Amino acid sequence: MKKILFLILISFIISDKYYTVQPGDTLGAIAQRYGVTVMQLCEWNGLANPNYIYVGQQLIVSKDSSGGDDDDDEGGFTGKVTDSQMRKMGWSDYNLRDLNNCIKKWGITTKARIRHFIAQCSHESEHGTYTKELADGSDYEYDEDLGNIYPGDGPKYKGGGYIQLTGRYNYQKFADAIGDQNVMQGVDYVAKKYPWTSAGFWWYSNGMNELCDRGASVEDVTYRVNGGYNGLEDRRYYYNLACTIF
Repeated sequence: MKKILFLILISFIISDKYYTVQPGDTLGAIAQRYGVTVMQLCEWNGLANPNYIYVGQQLIVSKDSSGGDDDDDEGGFTGKVTDSQMRKMGWSDYNLRDLNNCIKKWGITTKARIRHFIAQCSHESEHGTYTKELADGSDYEYDEDLGNIYPGDGPKYKGGGYIQLTGRYNYQKFADAIGDQNVMQGVDYVAKKYPWTSAGFWWYSNGMNELCDRGASVEDVTYRVNGGYNGLEDRRYYYNLACTIF
């Protein structure tokens, strides 16, 4: 009888769909055992920190066991964001066309990437309430590091978009990247037409996709976006919410 129970237990532990964490396990070792990546395990199980798993935790270790939500616009992520998903994230005013153009152009097309991206933008813009920096931008006047070399460049190229693109230099790089020199009209143009795409440009240019692919935590992503941990609990809340939606 004991042998039968032992075999049942082992069968459950090494199931090809689920795995129960044992003492001494690491996510890397589990990923290697099942021929998947740490990033995949984080995505399938909504893990914000790949270094934190606990004994007895049941992990999805096969895509087929994740409920098939990759094909469900409401519960999964198909590479296209829906109105319903944004409403569930708490947004009421958003440019869905720009958002979907953004994630396609900048490769924000995995669950890990979109969860972190939407969470950070939710905090930075207060659910899209702010599409540009509240300050007047005068502090950036003649800031050579930002490429502001002409009178009025500070206010003209102050932070625009949901992750605030700032400075003549960065605006020009963005304009070149998307092939729209009207971007150089300044912050009002970017804030209105490209609130998401400008944020995605910053995200892509700063290696955020690769960071997410390595199983980055909310802390890791926040530090890269913010240069510190301002609003960390708020960002963590939005990330955990995004994990239930995407």
